[in-house]
Amino acid sequence: MEIKIKKLNTLEFQAFIKKLLSIDKFIFLKIGEKSTVSSVYLPQRDGVKLVSVRTEEMFEVEKWPDAPVKVSFFNGNKVIEALSHFAGECSGRIIFDKVGNDYFASDFIIETDDLKIKLYCADPSLSFMEMSDEEVKRAFSTAESLFDFEMLTTHADKMKSLFNLDKDKEVFKFKGSAAGVSIEGEGYDAVLTHQINGLTSDSEVTVYKKYAPLLDKENYKAVICSNKIVFKSLDTNTLLTIAVAITDDEE
Repeated sequence: MEIKIKKLNTLEFQAFIKKLLSIDKFIFLKIGEKSTVSSVYLPQRDGVKLVSVRTEEMFEVEKWPDAPVKVSFFNGNKVIEALSHFAGECSGRIIFDKVGNDYFASDFIIETDDLKIKLYCADPSLSFMEMSDEEVKRAFSTAESLFDFEMLTTHADKMKSLFNLDKDKEVFKFKGSAAGVSIEGEGYDAVLTHQINGLTSDSEVTVYKKYAPLLDKENYKAVICSNKIVFKSLDTNTLLTIAVAITDDEE
């Protein structure tokens, strides 16, 4: 069985995959008629990302099957490289089989009159990393919110720049007070924004710097919870959860 892709927007497809590569190079997609969804997480599940987009933004096909097709790539970087050989749009095909009650792709072909590239898909026996509705709800729940604020790209850039002052340190703190939201590291304490919501008392959480690269170049609503931080993109349909660090003082 196959899906014939009349138009594939290579730039949008690349952008989608790049969002996932910040977590893992093994890419899992669930492509349906209405939406394309992917969830990916770090091995310890202390960082979880959920990305979705309207399928029509990336694919125009002749006819969709009666259920979504699950597509897995061993290395998303190779997909990005393959797509870079096409200028803007191309056509293609998704070859798939039915395994149990699900459709799994075996080949993803992108082509023009002058070029054809076949991307081989991962064996479904390797397990498709799809989060259940309950797992999604639990991962991105903000029931234990301490405060929230809009973390703009300028705030993220300021934060990452300050990290250079204590490169040998693995963690920093987000702090909420009546004055706003600040970050604290070794030798610095800087206000990111004076706008803060939902604060009932001064609060702070410790976070590993290693999670900073997981943020896309987007604006977010950041919800600081007692056990995690949930970032909800204001620009795309992207969610990111990272765990807060447990320090010796908090044990």
